[in-house]
Amino acid sequence: MKLEFTKFSKFVIIILVRRCYVISITVNNIHFEELYVDPHFEIKHSESMDDEIILALSNQLDGRVHDPIAVDRDGFRYYRTEPMYFKGKPYRLIWLIDPDESYLGVVNCYRRKKK
Repeated sequence: MKLEFTKFSKFVIIILVRRCYVISITVNNIHFEELYVDPHFEIKHSESMDDEIILALSNQLDGRVHDPIAVDRDGFRYYRTEPMYFKGKPYRLIWLIDPDESYLGVVNCYRRKKK
């Protein structure tokens, strides 16, 4: 997805929209049918990242159990999974499970250097 910039006077306005996809995966023994992708990655990583890659990486979570790296005041559980591979390239996926366990959310995703 390419970003479109609209100039108004001396300001640049960027409109980023969270997107929802229908999925069918089980993570942490919970079945999910919705994946929300936060557009945060588009600010710095739009040249090397898109929703196709994020969906492919998210599907790799299926059947796995993960420990959260953080839980916020509202009960959102945050996870970091790496390395994850798409077409032989390593990525880091930052994702969450909402407090009601009704959806997965991708907070950020980006390429990692090979180690």
